Amino acid sequence: MGTSTDANTKFWLIPEFDNLELLRAEAIHCNYAYHSHAKYSIGVIESGVGGTYYHGTTYLAPPQSIIFMNPEEAHRCYSAEELPLSYRMLYPSVELVQQIVSETKIIDTPYFRDAVVQNQTLAQNIFSLHIALEQARDRLEQQSLLVEVFSVIFSYYAELKIPSIQSNQEHQAVRLIKEYLHDNFSSNISLEQLEKITHFNRSYIIRIFRQAVGMPPYNYLTQIRVRKAKQLLQEGISIADTAILVGMSDQSHLNRHFKRVFGITPGYYRSRLIGYDQKNIGSEVVSSE
Repeated sequence: MGTSTDANTKFWLIPEFDNLELLRAEAIHCNYAYHSHAKYSIGVIESGVGGTYYHGTTYLAPPQSIIFMNPEEAHRCYSAEELPLSYRMLYPSVELVQQIVSETKIIDTPYFRDAVVQNQTLAQNIFSLHIALEQARDRLEQQSLLVEVFSVIFSYYAELKIPSIQSNQEHQAVRLIKEYLHDNFSSNISLEQLEKITHFNRSYIIRIFRQAVGMPPYNYLTQIRVRKAKQLLQEGISIADTAILVGMSDQSHLNRHFKRVFGITPGYYRSRLIGYDQKNIGSEVVSSE
């Protein structure tokens, strides 16, 4: 992943996703000249108000607004109302987008008609995707979020329809995925591996798994890992070693996900176990006397 930082703006790209480009701007004042991108533009406003002149119309985008731009279409963007602007952008290639939408059996060419839309849930999902592509080291999480968020975007805002699924195949695929995740939780699992065992494409896998289990595969994998971490901590394994054994990149990675699932850190959990063991040891000694 290539990265360059300039003051309050960070730009980087991810080769794995056909050189997906990403931009994060924090508290900037900007007034970009008319320009266009060879790629799609998808973004979310974090704070301030974004101004866009596009297709002869001026759009104002307050916080939580979602920005959509088609490839090769000229537009001008600026920070409106003299407020500092913070936003995050993704620039997926036409080829990447076509690959993802084709996996949902869509043959249309995606085309955004609205430059600014309001959907707080989707805005938060785009934000989470951007954060994961910047910080996460888990391939399954990055791939799953990318496919899932893009599938929703192009299904709802390009008016593309997703075909129905067959329940028997769905249940079999979900079972295979769950078994595979349980058996290989310490590995850096990819969607390609799940495609191989189910013979379904990525979008289909994520959708049917979420429908059946209530969460996408990467969340289910995280759940497996933190539950296994509890077991290892109970056995006296150190937090750092536990993180590696369950497939987390490091101790901070485990801390973050452990607390998100259980509401406490591994360190606190382990300290409670130690205190409990010491209390029981003491009571056993007294009893034996």
